[in-house]
Amino acid sequence: MARIIILNLGSTSSKGAVYENLACLDEFTLRHSAEELKPFKRIIEQVDFRQACVETWLDEHQYRLDEMDVFCVRGGLVKPLPSGIYEVTDEIVEEVMVDKYGAHSSSIGMVIGRRWSKTYHKPAIFANAPITDELQDVARFTGLKGVHRRSLFHALNQKQIALEYAKSINKNVNELNLIVCHLGGGFSVGAHRLGKVVDVTNALDGEGPFSPERAGALSNFMVLDLVEQMQDIPAIKRMLGGKSGLISHLGTNSMMDALKMAETDAYAKQVIEAMIYQITKEVGMMAAVLEGKVDQILITGGLAYNQAFVKRIIDKLTWIQNVSVYPGEDELFALASAAVRFVTGEEELGFY
Repeated sequence: MARIIILNLGSTSSKGAVYENLACLDEFTLRHSAEELKPFKRIIEQVDFRQACVETWLDEHQYRLDEMDVFCVRGGLVKPLPSGIYEVTDEIVEEVMVDKYGAHSSSIGMVIGRRWSKTYHKPAIFANAPITDELQDVARFTGLKGVHRRSLFHALNQKQIALEYAKSINKNVNELNLIVCHLGGGFSVGAHRLGKVVDVTNALDGEGPFSPERAGALSNFMVLDLVEQMQDIPAIKRMLGGKSGLISHLGTNSMMDALKMAETDAYAKQVIEAMIYQITKEVGMMAAVLEGKVDQILITGGLAYNQAFVKRIIDKLTWIQNVSVYPGEDELFALASAAVRFVTGEEELGFY
């Protein structure tokens, strides 16, 4: 019976849970105000503050770190890796402390996990970080020599849903060709060939369909025109990555609100149709990547809860293959599942 602590740190919250195997005993979400975070110039400088917050919650709820078998944290910005489970090492901590591969709040959890590991002599691990990279070589090319596409997507959720579907039909995920479509604040669509994500839309860099908050793919000259007009690259990045999509068109990032608007507003209806069009077009592209050999299409993420919206997507995809829907993105459970696979020996540690 493995007891596990899960950490999933976001920009303004620290989420976590205590699991016993795959049974959740307790979970928490600690909110951090802008005022609390204001003293920290760099994200990684929040480590001591975040660790104290989490440990206070554990103490108050009578969970002892020395009684845990493994600490499993959400992967941060490390070097590109194949999917799998990895130990948080001193080398990784050294890299995230200097933002070697970029700054992100999830890296804080890796440092905390490593501290606990060294103090209590239990392993700290992470699984399927956003930088998971299994792209086939041909998928990396762009039309500019020396500039390559990179893999950055909702790897934790996509991989977990692929595993769950495979188990539901008594198959090994390495026997299947799947298209996994993550629909949340950002979208990513991945071609999973025999367990490897050989191509995927890079949601962070602006590929693929527009979403509730992101602009999706814009042409080179569209972006250059924005730079020329605004002359503020940080502001453009914030706009494209968090203030575009439905927010730009309709003033909301709520799909429920957008669909309600579309009942009476012709422009809102057209925006929803355009989003569905772009999502299904992306899935069709991934079907081409898999040369038409698709065993199932999987739809997941927060928007998958909206049955009316999802049905309209499914109606445009069944000519490719059947579609299964897995609403939400239970990252805590996905991390717990990885920890159990590690503890039971079902999956070995990857080499960093």
